[in-house]
Order: sequence, then structure tokens, then C-alpha cells
Amino acid sequence: MNQLIEALECWAGRATWFSPHPSDQQNFRKAVSNVKKLSFTPSTEDIYAAILHHVQDAPVMLGTPSNIESEAMKFAKKIAVKL
Repeated sequence: MNQLIEALECWAGRATWFSPHPSDQQNFRKAVSNVKKLSFTPSTEDIYAAILHHVQDAPVMLGTPSNIESEAMKFAKKIAVKL
């Protein structure tokens, strides 16, 4: 799990992880690439938990989703489909 948390850090560790901004999308693609390089294929639930590890205590920014858990699951599913 620590490897997965680390793989997602470049994207999920940023306060704007949810943003469609090109730099955030680039970070998301890097995170997906990092996850693909892991020696195991994580489940959607594991990806979700790793995202939550980063975002639950992140600072609230303008545009931060009101339902963090739902948004985290949406991104977990996006990542899982790409694996």
C-alpha cells in the first residue's frame, strides 16, 4: 500500500488534484504511469484508499469538491480502467 501511496503522491498530494487544469492533468497521467510500474495491480478500493490518504486533510481550495469521497472514487475508477 505504501508503494501505491507513493506512486500517487505527484498528483494526489497536490491541493488541486481534482482540477482539469493542464498541469494537474499532466500530474494525473504521471501518477497513472507510476501505478502501472508497480509490481502488482492494485484494486479500485486500494487506489481509492491511497487517494484518500493524500486528500482527506488537504487544504480546501476554490473548486474543491464538496464530496471528497465521491470524487476520490471517481478518480480511482479512472485509474483502475487504465491498468
